[in-house]
Amino acid sequence: MRLLLALIFVGIIFEVPTFGQNQDNKTESPKPKMAEVSVDSPSEPTFVQVDGVWEPDNPTKENALVFAVVHIECYRHGGRELVGTDSFCLVASASPIVGTLSVDTIWLKVIEWTNRLIVTSDDHAICNISQNTFDLQSKTVTGLDIKKPNAKGFMDACKLLPDRQTYYLRDKIDYEFNHQPAKK
Repeated sequence: MRLLLALIFVGIIFEVPTFGQNQDNKTESPKPKMAEVSVDSPSEPTFVQVDGVWEPDNPTKENALVFAVVHIECYRHGGRELVGTDSFCLVASASPIVGTLSVDTIWLKVIEWTNRLIVTSDDHAICNISQNTFDLQSKTVTGLDIKKPNAKGFMDACKLLPDRQTYYLRDKIDYEFNHQPAKK
């Protein structure tokens, strides 16, 4: 009986491909898990929140982002004095910088809020305008950076940025365990 169990065990080890590998032993990247948006009321949302890590849709060394965990909270009412619109979002981010932790917060103006989606806009950056879309049905967040047409930046740094770049907010635990380095 022990011999039979040992043979079955050895057969399983050598015949069954391991998770994340195909038959040729080439490692496959698992499909990233999107960060999930929490909504207070699906029928009439007034508050949403999400935690995650921004990643480019098509990562390369040129569009790699500084690692930061972000927490976003959006409120349907109360932002007029903060951002100029009734609806607003607060974004808190944390990044490891030279052996310490850098924490930052920004306010986002909400330009559209429906029961299905929230769209924010931020044009404070020198080189680009950022727009985020919260899909309340699929509970995901995507981002779009568009380079400002006449932006120069310090020493023409804006020229280094692409005209458009899309991102998705990835689940932070999934990022920690499954993040693949950017390709060239």
